[in-house]
Amino acid sequence: MRYTIIRHPRVEADLLEITDYIASYAGLAVGKAKVDEIVAFINRLADYPKIGSLRSELSPGLRAIPAAGKATVCFKVDDERRLLVILCISYAGADWASRIKDRD
Repeated sequence: MRYTIIRHPRVEADLLEITDYIASYAGLAVGKAKVDEIVAFINRLADYPKIGSLRSELSPGLRAIPAAGKATVCFKVDDERRLLVILCISYAGADWASRIKDRD
């Protein structure tokens, strides 16, 4: 059974920031295409919620996984409610560890 994916409210801002960053050097179409690739990856997590590196030293149950080349997706899994909560998405080495601190 698939997990339901929910996003922290700031994830949309993360995606817009990634789009803008890529658009600044490769154009808007490329930025949007990369974000679409990241979103498709996130949607596939519903079938495989336990992948990624467990990073409990940063937050209990936190997982981080590379996506779409240079992105990192940070999330938690709630097995009881069958939820996968996307906490943040960073790109090109951005400091995702700091971002998740206030999103937990």
